[in-house]
Amino acid sequence: MNGHAPPERSGHRRYDTATRRAGQLLCWTHGLAMILTATEALAHPSPAWWPSLWPTAWALTGLWLLLWTGLRVAQKRAVGRATEETGEADTTEPGTAFDRAA
Repeated sequence: MNGHAPPERSGHRRYDTATRRAGQLLCWTHGLAMILTATEALAHPSPAWWPSLWPTAWALTGLWLLLWTGLRVAQKRAVGRATEETGEADTTEPGTAFDRAA
């Protein structure tokens, strides 16, 4: 240990990892729900646990969507606060520097 404290992260950077992970969970769960629904429609599986499996995937998709939405809103607010404090636009966010023609 060299005694240096980790650099302080700006407000919007704190939400990046959580938002990204929630988005990944949302996408994978939604994909699984679609696969399970297609299996239900085409194969009509007969195990006793099946009727509770595929609707659960859709319910989890809804929960992950709510979580991701809340995190994304908090992330956008933090970006807005950081922009107001520094007076500089964050070029990593869409709609700032990347949407200008070269």
